Amino acid sequence: MPVTLRDARDSPLDRDWIRAVYRGYLSDLSSSQSGVFPALDWGSRESEFLSSWFADPRSHPFVILQRGAPVGFALVSRPSGFSGGNPADYRLAEFFIVESARRRGVGTSAVELLFSRFAGEWEVLENESNPAALSFWRRVIAAYTQGRFAETRLAGEIRHRFRTPRAAPPGAG
Repeated sequence: MPVTLRDARDSPLDRDWIRAVYRGYLSDLSSSQSGVFPALDWGSRESEFLSSWFADPRSHPFVILQRGAPVGFALVSRPSGFSGGNPADYRLAEFFIVESARRRGVGTSAVELLFSRFAGEWEVLENESNPAALSFWRRVIAAYTQGRFAETRLAGEIRHRFRTPRAAPPGAG
């Protein structure tokens, strides 16, 4: 089950694939909410929003591949210095694995590749009303960091902070 990452900025086909599955991702998010996820009503703004992923130099959009076929996407962002407090170097802003590839180690492998690619202070946020996501992120982050992470809860959100000490060698993943 070789899992790799590909920079989605390099290929119009990858950008189109992300656009095609993004509504499914939002639908998954809405199912963990008590109401309708607000982004489902954004209509014409969807293309504008997703285009910003590929134009913003602080964004790193990836397609997650299993055996060369797209099975997910991730967006790693670099929070701006204007966010106040102690911003992380990197935030896993979006992460999605198609249902047919879930619970097979694909997500875990992709996350390890992402964390290893960018050395520094990381932040991963989850909605506390999504127990499946919380379980996944707690397990994966604890294993990757060998338990060296902080978890805080604020306004319905769980925030994981940790440091990755190494970057992957060039060309990895």
